[in-house]
Amino acid sequence: MLFGSLFFLTVFLPVALGGHWALQLAADAAARRRGGVPSAVPANAWLLFANAFFCAFGDPAALALLAVSGWANRAVARRLSRIGPTRGGKALLAAAVTGDLAVLGVFKYAGFFAASANALLGAGLPVPELWLPLGVSFWTFREISALADCARGSARVPPLLEWFVWLSLFPVLVSGPIARLGDTAAALRSRPFSAPLAASGMRRFFVGLAKKALVADTLAPVADAAWEAAGGGGLPRPLAALALLAYALQLYFDFSGYTDMAVGLGRMLGLRLPENFDHPYASASVREFWRRWHATLGSWLRDYLYFPLGGSRRGTLRTCLNTLAVFAVCGLWHGAGAMFLLWGLWHGLCIVAERLAPRVEPRSAAGAAALAAFRHAWTLAAVLFGWALFRSPDAATAGSFLRSLAGVAEISDASRALWIDWSPKAVAALALGAAFSLPIVPRLRAALRKRLPEGAAWWLESAAASALALLAAFFLAGSSFRSFLYFKF
Repeated sequence: MLFGSLFFLTVFLPVALGGHWALQLAADAAARRRGGVPSAVPANAWLLFANAFFCAFGDPAALALLAVSGWANRAVARRLSRIGPTRGGKALLAAAVTGDLAVLGVFKYAGFFAASANALLGAGLPVPELWLPLGVSFWTFREISALADCARGSARVPPLLEWFVWLSLFPVLVSGPIARLGDTAAALRSRPFSAPLAASGMRRFFVGLAKKALVADTLAPVADAAWEAAGGGGLPRPLAALALLAYALQLYFDFSGYTDMAVGLGRMLGLRLPENFDHPYASASVREFWRRWHATLGSWLRDYLYFPLGGSRRGTLRTCLNTLAVFAVCGLWHGAGAMFLLWGLWHGLCIVAERLAPRVEPRSAAGAAALAAFRHAWTLAAVLFGWALFRSPDAATAGSFLRSLAGVAEISDASRALWIDWSPKAVAALALGAAFSLPIVPRLRAALRKRLPEGAAWWLESAAASALALLAAFFLAGSSFRSFLYFKF
């Protein structure tokens, strides 16, 4: 069920929110009468039903797998919280994590591993084509983080109802952000209705919907057409460069738009979900890029893979190898394919190169400005090169596209004709996307809040969000809402 679909916006969301708010308000009134803390149990029960419906609507079998996996992992988490980081606890944690990864591996990677073994070793294995459960990559990582946090005592195992509400939470079920158990634990126990929080959630949801409809979905056709053409030949260099920029912006506004919608939905439900993006294309290093892009995945890989491997505490060589291992996992997490692995390793190599590069200390303001410009340019070039690998379905297409960027590809008449796909709407989306991928809005908001009364700033932000929502509705009325790109990862 897509967040921007007609059924979601006009049926599911009003029913889910209306029932949840009604139960929250009833719990608040009951708590005021008895002078206690509002109970979240009725609202949680309603939210669990909404979560189950959302999952079953898209993939009923995934709901069954999620229920079994969640039940088993909660039982293990309870045991780990009792025995702690003892030898037995570590063995149980390792066994449970191995089991979770095995489930993920069977459904997502069995075909890839069999095909790789056949290609590299001539193994002759059958290549299975298995169903990929809805959101399995995201909720598996959340379960693993919960096991590790309960084992070391940094999180408690909540009651069964709260556990399954957290695990199946519909705003984050399919594409994150990867909310850890501690992110929402307190709010799951008690969350009085907050009109300001719900209103801010609505504004955030509308901003995300506008990002998706106005920029990402507008740029998608021109990027798709360019890569389809690259699969059969070359492209003119300017067209290849514009297509690469279009894809970079499409992916950013698609995924950050989804995150805005998810965070907004969380706020409407009284939950504060973690942020996932902080203008990554403004980064001055690839390492900084990963602190700003898909931040919950980056922090997950750091805390539950990089640090257990030894992090940067065991010398330069071990640090570099750990970095490459983490980004190999990051690449394969995005998809069971050689190009995803290559994309992950490329980012790992870039971070290793940055770590090994000599430190430069500028001696003047002009030198500092030039160095900053170089670092930004290097980061953007490295990231864009990576997106060319990430978007390409195979090495041949990637090679053709990169040759087009270098200006050495043979260009067909059909490829030259792709210029006609660049409508004024696509050009406007590219220009606006490039501008608003930079931290313009936060600076503008901060300036307005300094100069306007608090109430006026709130009304202005609400009016802007409403205008974006209306504009997005016009765009959606004239075209279908595309699936989010990260649904397939």
